[in-house]
Amino acid sequence: MTIDAVEADFHRLAPGEDVRFAAMLQTVVTHQQACNPIYGRYCMSFPDWEAPLLPVEAFKHGVLASCAAPEVVFESSGTGQGAPGRHYVCKTTVYERSFVEHFRAAFGEGPFTLVAHLPHYASRGGASSLLYMVRGLIERFGDAASGFFLEDDALFHRAIVHSTHVGTPFILFGAAFGLLDLVEQGAPRLPEGARVIETGGMKTYRRAIGRPALHEHLAAGFGVARSQVVSEYGMCELLSQSYTRGEESFFAPPWVRMRVVDPGNPRVEQPDGVEGALAVVDLANMYSVSALLTQDRAVRVGDGFQVLGRLSGAELRGCNFLLEQLR
Repeated sequence: MTIDAVEADFHRLAPGEDVRFAAMLQTVVTHQQACNPIYGRYCMSFPDWEAPLLPVEAFKHGVLASCAAPEVVFESSGTGQGAPGRHYVCKTTVYERSFVEHFRAAFGEGPFTLVAHLPHYASRGGASSLLYMVRGLIERFGDAASGFFLEDDALFHRAIVHSTHVGTPFILFGAAFGLLDLVEQGAPRLPEGARVIETGGMKTYRRAIGRPALHEHLAAGFGVARSQVVSEYGMCELLSQSYTRGEESFFAPPWVRMRVVDPGNPRVEQPDGVEGALAVVDLANMYSVSALLTQDRAVRVGDGFQVLGRLSGAELRGCNFLLEQLR
């Protein structure tokens, strides 16, 4: 199998195709070791590890790409501490295929009246992978009333009226605390059957709220069922996303494997129900690094996973050990 074959077919993987996934992953890792100098050197420290997990912090310290001229560079929003992570994306078509195909599988073909409220990200322009994705979703799945709105919510109100009269399914996509602000300012009720997708972003905001409480507030404020409020899990270092299905667990697309590993020894996978560090293997990252260790604390629940917060300094010892191998 070639890397071109993986690029052409990764999004056609079906759930449970573990053998085919493994063959694609072997091709991807071999390509990354040969064409991505930093990851290739890193893998030499772990010769008996099929797909060595690279801490996402590494995206702050080097160009992790297997091409000389990336088409776009996404930056993490971060918290203002240190340099942002930078994802050098060699082919935007791969990213677009990933977010379009999984959105279709999770929410349907559309068309939708799809409106987005992303005030924190709007100022970041082309550096935001989230803005790029949502813009692409609106272009692919949205009808004529779809679009972005910020302080001027006239588009928001027009879209609600349009969806109600025409009958197109309504989707509101937004950063968690931006949506909460809308609710607290007296947001209008959404059309019957509408869905709310919150990203959980805006990490620098003035307060914190748990996901269950957030979803209760959003459901009550927008006049939708609690099951119609879902979350999206993603980051600039990943070209694939996971969505909840009206409860607490996230589910990834078939070309992604999510694992919960021992923070002290990331090569050891935790059993279901035991907390650990979230590790991701994303075939869509074929031209950067596919096997990543995040700084998120998580627990595996059946075929899904729940994100419980950030790892503590003590829990990051395994991540820090792996980072030392880059020096």
